[in-house]
Amino acid sequence: KWRFTRIKGFTGQMQHHGRVFADGVHHHRIVEFKYAQGAKPGLGGHLLAAKAGEEVAKLRGSVPFVSLFSPFPFHSTYSVEDHSKHLDWVETINPTALLAVKVSTPHDVDMVAIGSYYAGAHIIHLDGSYGGTGAAPEIAKKNIAMPIELAIPKVHKFLEKEGVRDRVTLIASGGVRTTDDIAKAIALGADGCVLGTTDLVGLGCTRCSNCEGGPSGRGCPWGLTTTDVELQEWVQPDWAVQRLDNLYSAMQYRLRDILRQLGLSSVTELRGRTDLLRYIGKEEAE
Repeated sequence: KWRFTRIKGFTGQMQHHGRVFADGVHHHRIVEFKYAQGAKPGLGGHLLAAKAGEEVAKLRGSVPFVSLFSPFPFHSTYSVEDHSKHLDWVETINPTALLAVKVSTPHDVDMVAIGSYYAGAHIIHLDGSYGGTGAAPEIAKKNIAMPIELAIPKVHKFLEKEGVRDRVTLIASGGVRTTDDIAKAIALGADGCVLGTTDLVGLGCTRCSNCEGGPSGRGCPWGLTTTDVELQEWVQPDWAVQRLDNLYSAMQYRLRDILRQLGLSSVTELRGRTDLLRYIGKEEAE
């Protein structure tokens, strides 16, 4: 059985329209193929020219300070069979690597998940709507992908029906912000969650929405999402690590408290326990 919580001290590499070489894949514990993002499914990526400086251009093999548009599809992957060949390539180079697939949450997300499993994926990463993103149009952020709360149980139950649920790790992201969100996602059927915006807030993000440039044209004024060397000096590695350590320690404490209140001794006991969830209507929530 593959369990994400058993992986310690890992490094990972995500493949998404960038330059990926065999020597890089060889050293990673996890290699993730990012096929879609919940906040902008089917739209690909857009990195503005101001942020595509010398360092980024070197990594991406592009011209400095020219906007980078990443088309949505992998042009070498148009079927499950093509996807399987990608995974086989990574497995040949690094037999011990865990293979992850990040997908959005379309209406047939259960079929996407089972196809990814049979193609050879160890980890299925579901990314729902309401997640953070950069230059995606507003209409895409909350109107295309399925909310993660609907996608998780759909995939979890289908994998159980197929008899393969304990052979694959299901990770959720996209709109997961708090410890309570994490507990809810696990109760719906996920094995774990990935946070993004929460980490940024923990590092001092003020949610000013100037990630891509803002009035100065230099990006995040706190140095979190900028490629400007001077602004990056605002974030010192030791300070940032301590902030994130504090954040996750607090979240761990809260998760333990939730488990205690539910009479559970392990987070694995919470997986799929939808009977412990209760719908709160608008009037009751207020």
